[in-house]
Amino acid sequence: MTIFLQVLQVLAGLLLIVSIMFQTTKSESGGGMGGMGWGVIGGKSTSSLGRWGNEEYIARITTGVAVGFLALSLLVAIVSMK
Repeated sequence: MTIFLQVLQVLAGLLLIVSIMFQTTKSESGGGMGGMGWGVIGGKSTSSLGRWGNEEYIARITTGVAVGFLALSLLVAIVSMK
């Protein structure tokens, strides 16, 4: 069981790395303010208030994978202590 959980943990770690790599940083988004990433005061433009954009979707996926990775890490630690 420990080996199975460790394999899942490695896969979750790789998925977490990939999901973080797909995110855009504030400096990449530009916004016309000299590369500072301040597109609009308040952080969101009016076009992103409706449906989710790619950034919000990827951020949700990254959060879910990170929580799963944390849970798997705790489970592996508990199982390996016995």
